[in-house]
Amino acid sequence: MEEKRMRGLVVAAITPMNEDGTLDEQGVASFTDFLCKAGVHCIYPNGTNGESLLLTQAERERVAEITVKASQGRTPVFIQCGSMSTAETASHAQHAVKIGADGIGIMTPAFFTVDDEALFQYYQAVIAPLPKDFPVYIYNIPGCTGNDVSPALLGRLLSAFPNIKGIKFSKPDLMRAEDYLERPDRRPDLLIGCDSLFLQCLTLGGVGTVTGPGAIFNERFTRLYRQYNEGDFAGAMETQRQIVKTDRELADIPGIPALKTLLKLRGVIKTDVCRAPLRPLNDSEHDVLKRVWEDYAKEEGIHV
Repeated sequence: MEEKRMRGLVVAAITPMNEDGTLDEQGVASFTDFLCKAGVHCIYPNGTNGESLLLTQAERERVAEITVKASQGRTPVFIQCGSMSTAETASHAQHAVKIGADGIGIMTPAFFTVDDEALFQYYQAVIAPLPKDFPVYIYNIPGCTGNDVSPALLGRLLSAFPNIKGIKFSKPDLMRAEDYLERPDRRPDLLIGCDSLFLQCLTLGGVGTVTGPGAIFNERFTRLYRQYNEGDFAGAMETQRQIVKTDRELADIPGIPALKTLLKLRGVIKTDVCRAPLRPLNDSEHDVLKRVWEDYAKEEGIHV
């Protein structure tokens, strides 16, 4: 059986919720179906955009289960497992194996600053008990967690664990991205967590982007990936320009509430409810998002 990988348009999935803030299980299934039909290349639930650290362990497990079941093997599903404790992270990783996920991502520890040796021990504790062929991706988002996976640490992890396939790097630092790729022994899959650098990541030798807006604007992201792979660099540059324009339009609006509002405008989810402390958007922010969505739909020929 062909090994599944994270590449192309990897959607950092939001977690649909009911009006009372409880998990919308049907919404998770419907959202997963929408992503599969949209042709995204991988689904990545329980990450930052999924409000994972605001969910209970049981809720995260349920999201993972529903997503894997609803995908029906149409689209690879990689579960983000990083949590506030090593024990819970390891539990999520083992649960992902149990439910038949295609692989996992593991965010660094958050809030408490630790050194490279502590980070190595953390990843070792989570990865060592897993099946030796189960795909793992390191998730480095230092701006949120306060901990940074250095190129040297990534190299050590790659040497220790052959099932680590790559890294998702959520920082607009192309020099660091280049450093991650300078591995003479085993070149990791590099995915960028910055929409405005999707094309640049590919040209460096990366394999894709992990994005929340890619769920709403999937036509553009899949088009850029196709154009790049077909050698249509001029077309890819124009598509990247469109992605950057939208990225800038959304820059001043709280990210996760904006994603949910846009998905509601697109008719994909029922509510834009988020867990506190994430706040509801105000009327002026809603107006901006409505205009952004309508402009996008018109440009892409989507009936609103």
